Amino acid sequence: MSKDVFGKLNLLKRGGSTSRVIDLVSIRERHGQEADWARHPMFRNARLNRSFIVKHTLRAWEREELGGSRTSATKVIIPISDTELAMGGHSIFVEHPRFESQLAQHLGVSVGESAFASDVDRLRSLALLPSFDPYLLHEYFRRRGDKVAPCYFVISDDELRQITEFVASQIDLLVRKAMGKASLDSLDKSRRLAKVLFEDEDSPQLAVLRDALRMTAQEYRDGVFGWKGTLYYSWRAGECYADLAAFIKDLKGLRIPGLSAADRAEIEGVTRSIGQLSARRWARLKSRLNEYNEEFTRFVERGDPAALKAFMSRAPQLFVEMGEDIGRLQHVSSYWRFWTRGRRANAMTPVEAFDLLPDFEAALMVTDLDKAA
Repeated sequence: MSKDVFGKLNLLKRGGSTSRVIDLVSIRERHGQEADWARHPMFRNARLNRSFIVKHTLRAWEREELGGSRTSATKVIIPISDTELAMGGHSIFVEHPRFESQLAQHLGVSVGESAFASDVDRLRSLALLPSFDPYLLHEYFRRRGDKVAPCYFVISDDELRQITEFVASQIDLLVRKAMGKASLDSLDKSRRLAKVLFEDEDSPQLAVLRDALRMTAQEYRDGVFGWKGTLYYSWRAGECYADLAAFIKDLKGLRIPGLSAADRAEIEGVTRSIGQLSARRWARLKSRLNEYNEEFTRFVERGDPAALKAFMSRAPQLFVEMGEDIGRLQHVSSYWRFWTRGRRANAMTPVEAFDLLPDFEAALMVTDLDKAA
C-alpha cells in the first residue's frame, strides 16, 4: 500500500529519534557534513537515508488493508523535496505484502540490488521493534553487529526540552555533593549541565560530574551512555505511568453488552491477561529503574560510587528490555486513547471487543528481541 502524503511532514521534524519517529531529515541537516554520517548510514540508499520512519497507529480501514490483525505498523515516508516538506511525500507500510516492490519503484532501484536488499532487511528489523527510542535503537543495532553512526541515535529536540528538568534534579544532587554544600545557583548550573550531557557528553563542562561520580576519564566514557539511557527511561516511565493507569482503569470498568455466556468468559479471560501482562512488564521495568535509584541514593548518602559505576557500565545491556517494556505499554495505552476518542470509553460492542482486546494481549506478551536481532 503506497500513498501520497500532503502538507503535514513538517510535523514529523523532531530533530532526532523519539519513541515513534526516526527523523532522518533533521539528522541529515545537522550531521550530513560529518564523515561518520555517510560512512555508517542508517540506510545505504540516499533518498531512504533522508526519510521519516514512523510507528503509525492504524485506522480502521488501514487495519483491514494490512490484514486486520494489528493495531500499529511501521511507515516509511519519503519526502518529495528535502527542503520543501510542505510538498508532501510518498508513504509505504513495511508490513504491506508488496512493500519491497513498491519501495524499489519509489526509489528507482532494482529489487535485486544488494544495497537495496540490505536496506529492506534493516527496515523489516525496525518494524519488529516496539519503539524507536534512541537507546533501544543503539543497543539493538549493536547486538545485530550493525555499524550505524552515533549521530543517528540523537534524542529529539522536544524530548530534550522535556527531559532536561528531570535530569537536572538528579545532577543537582551530584553538584551539591561535589561542592560540599547547597548553593542557590546549583540548580541553574545543573540545568545547563543536563542539556550539555545529552548534546555533547564529551564537553569539558561535564568534568564536575565526572569528579562528583569519582570516575576516571575512561570510567566516565564507559558509563555515561548507560547513565544517560537510564535517566531517559526513568523519565519515560513517569510519562508512561499515567496513561497506563488510565487504560487499566477503563479496562476494569469495560461494559460489553450482548455477549453470550461463552464469549463473556473468553473476553474476561483476555482482559485479565491484559492486566496481568501489563503488571508484569511494569514490574520488570520498575525493578531495573529501582536498582539504579537505590545505587544512586546510596552513593549520594554514603559516598560509595562502586555499585553506581558498575550499574552504569552494564545498563546498556538492559536498554532493549526496558525499551520494549515501555514501548509495549505505551502502545496499548496510546492506542486505547486514540480508539476511545469521541466514544464512551467504558463500552464497546462484542465485535469490537473480539477485534481489539486479543491484539492488546498479543502486543503485551513478552518477546525475545535478541532472537529478532
